[in-house]
Amino acid sequence: MRPMKNLSKYTDLLRGDEVALAADPAPSLLSYRMQRLWLTPLFRILVRVGLPTFGVLVLIMMFLTEAENRDYLLDVVREAQASVQNQPVHQLQTLTVEGASPTIQNQIRAKFGSLLPTSAFELDLKSMRVWIEAIPSVQHASVITSTGGLLAVQVTEIQPEFIWRSFEGLQLISSDGKKLRQVSQRADFSNLPLIAGEGASESLSEARALLATAAPISDRLRGLVRIGERRWDLVLLDGQTIALPEANPEQVLAQVIVLSAAQDLFERDILLMDFRNPRRPTLRLRPQALAGLKQVKGVIFSEITK
Repeated sequence: MRPMKNLSKYTDLLRGDEVALAADPAPSLLSYRMQRLWLTPLFRILVRVGLPTFGVLVLIMMFLTEAENRDYLLDVVREAQASVQNQPVHQLQTLTVEGASPTIQNQIRAKFGSLLPTSAFELDLKSMRVWIEAIPSVQHASVITSTGGLLAVQVTEIQPEFIWRSFEGLQLISSDGKKLRQVSQRADFSNLPLIAGEGASESLSEARALLATAAPISDRLRGLVRIGERRWDLVLLDGQTIALPEANPEQVLAQVIVLSAAQDLFERDILLMDFRNPRRPTLRLRPQALAGLKQVKGVIFSEITK
């Protein structure tokens, strides 16, 4: 081990006034903690976004606490809204109804026609559509606005299948028995078959089957009448009636048509062809027609006075 011969020289230098103390390069504790905290993403977002947002909200709350400021702000909003709504491009002048019958068109125009002219923002299109679809004969409706001041209503109606004559008058009936609307004249819907009687709208499947069977005499057919909610009568031209049974009315009607083709029953002065009991059919006729019909075999005739 070597002795430190020059140790006294370094000792004298440390004791001298010329000794310079080196500064510590490490940051202070507070600076270190702040630097570490700033490296946290959540803290940076809070400082950069949260504090400005909080400050703006505080200013807004201070502004809205005054009643005068709130009233002023509401007036500004109303004026801006009115200026936009009253622009000519948003004004509705004309109401058009497409896809609806004249009766439905008149109902829609009577309800909404008086609202025009008005701004498109003042109309509740959803409520208008709900009101139109509440009409029994309307299946679907759409209400839209378009350029040129046009308020367009597009309607899809339920197609009627029958006309039902009841105590309430003539009514259109859909394929599922739903009452659509009343009509004033049978001639307006001459293409639809006529049914009558209580419970007729609830037995449409039987009515369809009878109409299909009666196709060969469709030119003579006037309508179907439901009797006692149990069975059907076919009413022909000149007041002729075919009374059908409750069971298998289509089969019986087919036999009646075949019998008529062979014996010309529909050409005779017959008031009622009663086939409620297919084994014992009965014809009701006027006395002057009795002589000619006695030639038909297997039929019992009964006379009625006019």
